[in-house]
Amino acid sequence: MKNEYIAMRKFLIIALCSLLLVPAEAGKRKVHTIGDSTMSEYKPAATPKRGWGMYLQAFFNTDSVQVNNRGKSGASTRTFYESEALWPSVKQQMSAGDYLIIQFAHNDEKCKGEDVYIKNASLRAAGQDTLTDMRGTEPNTTYKAYLGKFIHEAREMGVTPILMAPICRAYFLPDGTINDEGRHVLKEHKNYVQCMREVAEAMLVPFLDMTAASEELFEHAGQAYCMQHYFNCGDKTHTGAEGGMAVASLAYNLINQSPELAEMQPWLVFPDQEQYAAYAQNVEDAGKKAALKAEGISFTQELRPITLKNMREDHNGYEPTSEHWPAGEIDEVANRYIEYTISADKKKGLIIESIIVPVFVKGGNGMNIHINYGFGKSFTGVTTIYENTALKKNKAMLIRLDQPILVPAGQTLFLRVLPWYDSNGKPQYHKYLQLGTITIAGKRLK
Repeated sequence: MKNEYIAMRKFLIIALCSLLLVPAEAGKRKVHTIGDSTMSEYKPAATPKRGWGMYLQAFFNTDSVQVNNRGKSGASTRTFYESEALWPSVKQQMSAGDYLIIQFAHNDEKCKGEDVYIKNASLRAAGQDTLTDMRGTEPNTTYKAYLGKFIHEAREMGVTPILMAPICRAYFLPDGTINDEGRHVLKEHKNYVQCMREVAEAMLVPFLDMTAASEELFEHAGQAYCMQHYFNCGDKTHTGAEGGMAVASLAYNLINQSPELAEMQPWLVFPDQEQYAAYAQNVEDAGKKAALKAEGISFTQELRPITLKNMREDHNGYEPTSEHWPAGEIDEVANRYIEYTISADKKKGLIIESIIVPVFVKGGNGMNIHINYGFGKSFTGVTTIYENTALKKNKAMLIRLDQPILVPAGQTLFLRVLPWYDSNGKPQYHKYLQLGTITIAGKRLK
């Protein structure tokens, strides 16, 4: 019966997609990946983190398939879908015949399994401060609903959606197994993986259980090895290079073993050890500073913040508008930042060659920051150019970023500093980030 059920699901999936599919252009198919920081792209010069999506291309024949990794650090199903810079821009890159791998949950859990909008309604009714982190979804309702939106809109375009469960966190119990929260089970009836599986079954979508696969991998390797080799980035959620490659190989196995994804399997390759190492080195080399050579007129300019989003400033520095740092934050909060801008001339672009950011932390050692840039008010082309976790209190830092950025003619570059605080499970008060005047240097193109 099981084989008959799989065969029937495969037939129905192909039938549904064929109704919408138009012939693809000759050439490469695309495999698009959308998700959070565990999948995301990172610049090796900025951070030791590596999302597994950075390595997926190594397992596909490059003559047949192009992987378009669009994982975004800090994203939940809600924020990825609703952000103009994310889901709409991915849809612009998709074509009939492509595939879409969907993997979310880490940031959907930010409200402890509740929907943040419903939580805020109850807080307002009680006369309490509302939450500013809007990522949280309830697994049985809003999480399922947003997964359904991605699936429905992909199918409308003739793209085959694939649901992939999120990777485990390295939350080990004393007996060497991963605990419930590490497997995305927050409490009874708050199981994000099970809810994703139910969406897959209801909508006839291939389901790849990366949670179970990564759980098996991490438990077999053991906590000590995992923390030294896979999760060597300062937390138990984000992988480094070895961990990212290991998870990407799990994705290969899951795709290769899925009867519903038989069409993809001829495009798969498994690199030998030498090819594996070479691909990983190419990822590192491509992420290093690349010089932009063009003639222009040198300039230096000071930037001051133009926008505070869910942040306030007083004589101590910047803190959230709630006047405390929420518990449980392990990554940037996309809608809380200090923003700066610089615009190119309407007819001539500019190249930013260096950015200098004076930083001082007051009140504790748990402050973390990302520095991201993007273009226009929709903040497209989001790139993280700096990350530092657990900044030391009462110690002045001068961050210097020498990663050339081209700002095309008529475009505005938006620079955002996104802070969060390692709260050790409790809200934190009287912790401040101080930023001096940001100085940029570069050249205006002739």
